[in-house]
Amino acid sequence: VILFHKINIKFVFLICRSYIEMEKTFKIYVYEEGEPSLVHIGPCKGMYSSEGLFIDWMDNGNSFRTNDPEEAHAFFLPFSVYQMVHHIYVPLTYNVSSLKLVVADYINVISRKHGYWERNLGKDHFMLSCHDW
Repeated sequence: VILFHKINIKFVFLICRSYIEMEKTFKIYVYEEGEPSLVHIGPCKGMYSSEGLFIDWMDNGNSFRTNDPEEAHAFFLPFSVYQMVHHIYVPLTYNVSSLKLVVADYINVISRKHGYWERNLGKDHFMLSCHDW
């Protein structure tokens, strides 16, 4: 038995129009601060590549990126959890305090230097991480 649900065409149209408008106007500011071994670089091949590819895409410009933080709707924290684990984490210790410290320090630096973190207490800031632990 095949069931067909009644689709509200007006609703579908509004969703599509809203999405198209978002693609035109949504802006993301990418912070420039950070050590190159941990920030602005990530794996672009292999299991964790979505993290590195997104960082690379945001760093090298796209229609969503803005260089003016005043016009940004969101703020990207371009640190790589993969890189932090590779350079800072001590394997098999299960102690993530050093990773937490790096993230807290990064947020401290950008909040003192730019002040946009304080505007919404970081609610409009995001990072991307793809890992299996």
